[in-house]
Amino acid sequence: MKKTDNKALNVVEQHGQASLSPGQKSFNALLRKLETERQLLAAWQEVIPLHQQYYASQYQPLMRSYHALVAQLVRLLDDAYSAKGLSRHDQEKISHIICSVGAAIIVDSDAADLKRIYRMHGGAAVDAAEGQPEDLAESGQEADSDPHASAEQQREHARAAKRKKSAKAAAREAKQQEELHKASQSVREVYRKLASALHPDREQDPLEHVRKTALMQRVNIAYDKKDLLGLLELQLEIEQIDQSRINSLSEQHLQHYSKVLTEQSAELRDEIAGLEAEFRMRFNLGLQEAMSPLLAMRHLKSAAKSIQQNIHALKNDLLAFEDIKNVKAWLKNYHI
Repeated sequence: MKKTDNKALNVVEQHGQASLSPGQKSFNALLRKLETERQLLAAWQEVIPLHQQYYASQYQPLMRSYHALVAQLVRLLDDAYSAKGLSRHDQEKISHIICSVGAAIIVDSDAADLKRIYRMHGGAAVDAAEGQPEDLAESGQEADSDPHASAEQQREHARAAKRKKSAKAAAREAKQQEELHKASQSVREVYRKLASALHPDREQDPLEHVRKTALMQRVNIAYDKKDLLGLLELQLEIEQIDQSRINSLSEQHLQHYSKVLTEQSAELRDEIAGLEAEFRMRFNLGLQEAMSPLLAMRHLKSAAKSIQQNIHALKNDLLAFEDIKNVKAWLKNYHI
C-alpha cells in the first residue's frame, strides 16, 4: 500500500468553516516544523558516513603527510640554528617558528628528538600534565569534606523546599503531571489501535502476515521513541484514519497531540544540535559560523585542499632550505 504523505495529517479548512481553530492551527504548524526538522536530521544522518569515509580516506592521510613534513622542517631548522652567520635575532625567529609549527604535531608524536628540540627552543613541556595530582574539584571531592554531613544537608534542603512549596505551585505541578499523563495516553491510544489492526499473529494469509509483521515492527519502533507523528502516519498509511477523521479531532485531542509533538520537536532539535556541535568542535568553528550538512562536507573538503596546498609549499621549502643561504634569506622576510 502506498505510503501517504504526512502533509495529509494537516487539518484542512472545511467548506463553510470561517477559519481553523487556534488548536488546529497550532497542530498544523507543529507538523510543518517537525517535517523540516526531520529532513534536517535525515540530511545529517546521510552525510555523516560520507563525511567519515572522506575523513578517513582523504583528510587523515593528508594530515599524516603534512605532519611528517613539519617534523622534517623542525629538524632542519634546529640544525640551521647553529649555522655560522646567523644573528641572535635570526635564531629567535627559528625558535619561534619551531614552537609555532611544532606544537601541533609534537604532543601527538612519539619522536623523542622532536620533543627535545621543542623544549630546547622554549616550547612548553609536553609531558607537564603527566604525573600531576588529580584536581579535587574535578574528581567531585573536596578537601576536609564530610560526605555524611553533606548528604544530611541535602536532605534538609529538600525538606525545606518541600515545606515552602505553596498550594498554588503544588496544584500547578499536579496539573502538569496530569497533562503529561494524558499526552502519554494519547500515544498509547494510537499504538493500541495500530497493534489491534496489524498484529501478525492474527493474520492467516502468508503475504499479509509478512506485510503486517514489517508494519508492526515500524509501529513498535515509533512507540518506543514516543513518535506520535510516525504513529499517525502509519494510521494514514493503512487507512485507519482519513482526512475527515483528522478534521474532526477534538480540541482536547489536538491539545494532547500538540504537547507530544512539541516534545518530539525538542528532542529532534537536541539531536541536530549535538551533530552540529561535533562538527564545530572538530574544525574549531565558532558559534557565529553557519553550519549544515552541506557546509560540513564543504568545510572538510576545503580543509583537505588547504592541507594539500601546504604540503606542496612545504616540500618546496624543504628543498630550498637544504642550502643555508636560502634559510638566511627567508629569515630576513620572516617577522615574529
